[in-house]
Amino acid sequence: MAQSDFETKHKAIPLKKWLWNSYISAALIPLLLIELTFLAIYWGTGEFVYKRGAQAVTDLSQAALSDAAGREAQTISRKLQTIEALTKVYGDATGEALAQPSDVSDAEKERHSYSPDGVFYTTADNGGSAVFYSGIFPIGEEEREKVWRTARLDPLMKSIVEADPLIAQVYLNTFDSLNRIYPYFDVLEIFAPKMDIPSYNFYYEADEVHNPEGKVVWTDAYIDPAGAGWMVSAISPVKSAEKLEAVVGIDITIETIVEQVLDISLTGEGYAMLVGRDGTILALPEQGERDLGLTELLDHSYDQAILDDTFKPSEFNIFRRTDLAELALAMQDAESGIIDLNFDHPVMASWATIEGSGWKLIAIANADVLLTPSNKLRDTLGMVSGVMLLALVLFYSVYFAILWRRASKMSDNVARPLHELEADMADISKGGTLSVQRVHSVEELQMVNKHLVSMSAKLSAASRAKSAFLSAMSHELRTPLNAILGYTQILQMSEGKPIDAGRMADLDQIARSSTELLTMVEGVMDLSRIEQGSLSTDFEAVDAVPVIRQAYVSLKSVADAKGVSFDIDAEPKLDTTVMTDSGALSRVLAQLISNGIKYNSAGGKVTVRLRDGGSDGVFIDVEDTGKGIAEERQKDIFVPFERLGHENGTISGAGIGLSLTRRLVEVIGGRLTLKSQEGVGSVFTVWLPRP
Repeated sequence: MAQSDFETKHKAIPLKKWLWNSYISAALIPLLLIELTFLAIYWGTGEFVYKRGAQAVTDLSQAALSDAAGREAQTISRKLQTIEALTKVYGDATGEALAQPSDVSDAEKERHSYSPDGVFYTTADNGGSAVFYSGIFPIGEEEREKVWRTARLDPLMKSIVEADPLIAQVYLNTFDSLNRIYPYFDVLEIFAPKMDIPSYNFYYEADEVHNPEGKVVWTDAYIDPAGAGWMVSAISPVKSAEKLEAVVGIDITIETIVEQVLDISLTGEGYAMLVGRDGTILALPEQGERDLGLTELLDHSYDQAILDDTFKPSEFNIFRRTDLAELALAMQDAESGIIDLNFDHPVMASWATIEGSGWKLIAIANADVLLTPSNKLRDTLGMVSGVMLLALVLFYSVYFAILWRRASKMSDNVARPLHELEADMADISKGGTLSVQRVHSVEELQMVNKHLVSMSAKLSAASRAKSAFLSAMSHELRTPLNAILGYTQILQMSEGKPIDAGRMADLDQIARSSTELLTMVEGVMDLSRIEQGSLSTDFEAVDAVPVIRQAYVSLKSVADAKGVSFDIDAEPKLDTTVMTDSGALSRVLAQLISNGIKYNSAGGKVTVRLRDGGSDGVFIDVEDTGKGIAEERQKDIFVPFERLGHENGTISGAGIGLSLTRRLVEVIGGRLTLKSQEGVGSVFTVWLPRP
């Protein structure tokens, strides 16, 4: 890329604009993000509080609704138990009346007559009950005697009706269709002449098939043939020794249940409805009618259609309504509980079982009304969030203006020192050295200038190191190359002569010089690879002892020539296996043993000692009896191309061996340390991990 293209692509901008851009990216945007984050956290917290509050209100409302359903169910149960008890008393009295001879007065007999259809009935109201003996069977003396015997029940029937405002009427039905009912009404206007009373649910639900235990039971909702409208009845069988003689009953109208039983005050615009055992809605207040789209059956007529079907239609059965199917299934599984439903608005429905009758009282509350406090809280939180957002916009408008002024002033304060730093860097790039540190009012600029002075010194040192490297390499390369060249020329002049011991020694010297040269070049290359992180390794479990022996074998001739002995010393029963790269370990040990030989005294000794390095490693000590290294110079021996003064004249080397060795040890996961004493010797210690 041409210089002009580079400058076009990387166009510099003024410091003031750069600072302003930096303010926006480093200050304004992060602060704005922080504020928006706080706002989001506030909104999220508010939403969390709302949800938790709504859940708390819901839980409390559910608990209150469940308590109300259970409490009202118990209240209704007690009322029904009272009626059940009266029904049982009435049934026992009826059994006794049927078993005793009659003692009816002539006046009572005279208010009875036959209709043209064969019905035996009461013709006038004397404050007692009405009698209807269906013409479905002939009515003779025995049947009339049954009427006279049951006449004594009138005072009890009247007392029962007056005892409880829920009770609409009391009746007695026999197996042969005799009906005695209180209060009195004109039976011929209501009952069909040939009515078969045992075919109605208020009779057969008390027979042996439907009620084998013979206890008081409750009917489902039906339309009363006696003209009282839709109702439910508590019925009880009256048995003789041979058969079911009669069924007595106490009626409660649906209208009465709605007005007196379901007149319940519930939270959340709530109301209650009563459901029978088969799922029929027995009683429903006006609010429930609106929710379910029903009109409670309080009115009645007695045309043929009604007489053919005396039960409530299917839309009054929760098992046949899709909008109540979930509630119906839940009610089948549990005696009580609570569930969420949705009409044209969400509602909560809680149910409880009424003991004895098996009916269910269902309390229903408007969920939206229950959550009104939480919704108000949510609206308040939303308003506060809006106010905070507006305040944030105003704040950042002012903050933006202040930042603009600060950026202008800061650019002036920073530009001058930067120009000075630029001049200093230009001097360094030309090879100059900074010796005086400038004084700046900005700490960071002061530190930059300090680092420039330090960098200038380091560059100068690096330049000297480069010169030392070139000097050392030129000297160390020249020596083996001169040897190779000289001995090669000697051999060339000996053309045609046999290779005797002298010439073989010349060849050995060529080989040693070539090896020394190759080792030196490879060391420099390996050091470069390590610096670049490109040196490949292959870790495996390696026994260190054979590697030590192999390293010594390659150096034995050098050791023998100098008279240096060699020994391996390992602690008893020590596991000498380490996890390492075998090639790298071999080079490390060869370099340390080579140093121990080269820098040893004539006739000295090199000892490699293996020690336990703890549960996770092994120590390998390479100890020599050489001159040792002064303490102040020990740190320098690991610096590349740095050679100690006493070595330069007598021992070859470029000063990279130990620096390369330390780096290799680090690469294979170990540590290299040195202990040395002048006149005594040195100990290089390598720690390597176990597998």
